[in-house]
Parts: sequence; structure tokens; C-alpha cells
Amino acid sequence: MQQPQAQATLSSLPTELFLHILDQLVGTRDGHNPVAYSQSDPITKSLRSLTLVSKGLYPTASQYLYTHCLYLDNCTSFSRFRRTLGFDLGYHSQALKYGQPGRNEKLFSEAVILKHITSLFISPLKTERDKNVPMIRLPQVIDVCNTIGPTLRRLALDLCQVYSPASEVESIKPHIEGNDIFRNMLNLEELVASYDITDYFVNPPQNLKRLAVSTQETGDAFLKFCFGIERLETLMFLRDPELEAGHVEAWLEYYKGEKLDIVLIDVSANHRTPEGTREWEEEDRVKVWEVDVPKSYYGDEEDLLLCDSWMWEHAVRGTLWNQDWRRMESWGSVRERVRFLEATSQQS
Repeated sequence: MQQPQAQATLSSLPTELFLHILDQLVGTRDGHNPVAYSQSDPITKSLRSLTLVSKGLYPTASQYLYTHCLYLDNCTSFSRFRRTLGFDLGYHSQALKYGQPGRNEKLFSEAVILKHITSLFISPLKTERDKNVPMIRLPQVIDVCNTIGPTLRRLALDLCQVYSPASEVESIKPHIEGNDIFRNMLNLEELVASYDITDYFVNPPQNLKRLAVSTQETGDAFLKFCFGIERLETLMFLRDPELEAGHVEAWLEYYKGEKLDIVLIDVSANHRTPEGTREWEEEDRVKVWEVDVPKSYYGDEEDLLLCDSWMWEHAVRGTLWNQDWRRMESWGSVRERVRFLEATSQQS
């Protein structure tokens, strides 16, 4: 089929049918959509190609592209996205050259792009591709999040890849109201964040339902951030190898909501109930669960890196919240099992 004929065929499709085709394109078999499809994914490529077919298809195709494919995993893609949002990059390798055409303001406005940005993955790693691109800085992340924050429902934010020297953090004061990226994220329901999130932002999104953090530390800043969310339903983080009964008790004391599932991430061999942990009750408002991270046949990976990688992989893929969990065994059950094993050993 020649290009003009293809354009005419697509443009002549009933709107409902065209939208149904796009829904099928971005959907998954299990219904667990990723936070964002990567630039190399066929779905992203297909949607981008559709935006170039005609002015008539551009608005709808662009809406789907920006809803499902904001996968900013390097400095180049993040900088280009800032440029698309209208930020002045200054003397930057990704800034438009003199006379180089920018975005079509009329079509961009008709597509109402900002309204359709509901899901975003940010992890601007400095790669070989970014040789002439400076590292992303914290103020740039704040600018982007403040611009698109009001419509976000899902966010995976890896700040470990962001250049943020202590002097700059002190000067921009990200914890104050104007620079607090979560202040306007009133629709955000799902957040996956790197371990350093509370180093920059002390106030959490208030309507969050699911939160995962790649940390083993559960100090006061972490507890205040997590348990300050009244509607939080699920909290996931990496299991502290030094976990004690006092830590578990602190979780129960800090939480003031109605019901919360805390899920500890670790390899199976590391999961255990801390000695002296209180007995679980069915009516407990806070329930502690465990999820196993699989190891390779050789088992030569470092557990912490393995668990961190597993969490991010499933988070971006959209399958983190649907893993199989089991409730942490009560300390009483552990003692009974140990006594039984000791008695059996003595009899033999």
C-alpha cells in the first residue's frame, strides 16, 4: 500500500475503532501495564510512527505515546523531554540549533499532551550515548515533576542517577513548598523510588496507595515519609539484614491508618522472623509479608544488588504489586517448630 493510501485508510477509520486498535496495541495479556515502554519497544516505535502519518492522527497517537511511553533512562532522553515541555536548555547539546524547527505548537496544543501524561519512569543514567550531554541535575528533575505532576498516577523515580551535590541541594531547598515535587501530585497512586528519596523530599504524596523504596534503612525519616500517607495500602522495601523485633514494633506504632501491607523483599534464604516479635493477629492493622527474589543457578550475585535490580525491573514492568507474598511467620510458630525439631532429633 502506498503512503497516501495508507494515510487515507487510517484517517477514514471510525474513531471508536481506531481507539480500540490503540488500546490493544498498548495493552498486555495479563492486564499489568508497565509504567512506561522503552524507546526500543515496538509499541513505542509504532506510536511514534503514527504521530508522523498525518495531522489528523497526530493528536490521538501523541496522547497514547505520552501516556504509555515516557521512559527516560538516560541523560539524552530526559533533556529532550525537557525541551519538548518548553524548557530553555541554554547552551546544551540537545538544544535546538538556530533555524531548526521545534514542536508544532498548534498540534501540540490540540493534543493537550500534558493532560495525558499519567505515567513516568525517570532514571537518567549517564551512558556512552550521552558523551556530550551533561548529567541531569536535581533542579531539572524538580522542574519536570512540577510541570507534569498534577496528572501523574504512576511514577518510578530513580534519583541515584541525578547529579546533586550537597551545596546545590542546600541552595535549592527541595523540601520547601515551592520545590516539593509531591505537593501537586494529588492523583499519584503508585510510587517507586530510590533509597535516597527522603534525602531531598520529606513530604510524601498524600493520596498514594502503593509505595516501593529500594532501601534497607528504616530510620525516622523513612518512617515519617511512609507512614505519613493515610491512604497507603501497600509498602515494599528491601529487608534489613539486621532486622529486629523493635523495628517491626516501630512500624506498628508509626502507622495510624486503617490497613497496611508491608512487604519485605529478599532472597528466600535471608527471610526469618526476628526473635521476640509479637504474635500476629488476624485483625492486625499492619501485616508483614515476605516476597522471594529468585537467584540464578550459580547463585554468585550479591543479594542486595540482586534484590534492588529485581524490584526496579518488576516495578517498571508493572508486575511488582502482583507478586506472590506470604505472611511472615509468627515468632510463636518458629519456637514450636524448633522445639519439634529438637525433640525429633533427641528421639533419633
